[in-house]
Amino acid sequence: MNYSVVYATSTGNTKLLANSVIDVLGEECVYKGQPDEKAINADIIFVGFWTDEGICNKEIKEFLSKLKGKKIVLFGSAGAGAPEYLDMVLERTKSIIGEDCEVLDGFMCQGKMNQRVREKYELALEKNPDDEFMKKAIENFDIALSHPDDKDISRLKNIVRNIVKK
Repeated sequence: MNYSVVYATSTGNTKLLANSVIDVLGEECVYKGQPDEKAINADIIFVGFWTDEGICNKEIKEFLSKLKGKKIVLFGSAGAGAPEYLDMVLERTKSIIGEDCEVLDGFMCQGKMNQRVREKYELALEKNPDDEFMKKAIENFDIALSHPDDKDISRLKNIVRNIVKK
């Protein structure tokens, strides 16, 4: 059995996750990197993404939409950490994949965001100091700074180990 790890990263979160997957796969990983035709020759393709407007980023959308008859494992990160949001992102991303492909598993975790996001929240809060949504957004931003953390990485590695065992 051989594997590819395809990913796109914006803040480095997905690259960190991808490297964790690659660590588990070892020499059986025949391709690792940005979306590329070379990746589709593997038995199982691990596909990592960052979240853009509630779904995987554009490059990964395009890559996933081209896959035919493949076994896929999804992994990604999002700034928001609510489990229901992470599940929604994963389900939306799965919906891009053709019916002739098999999604073996999926993993999502919170990930740190670009500092400009916090600055945008702070400006909004300056304009409206009573905005509870912005207060919570800043709180979430600060929580996200430590993610993906060791627990996130461990959970992902366990998923990969279970797939490799099969």
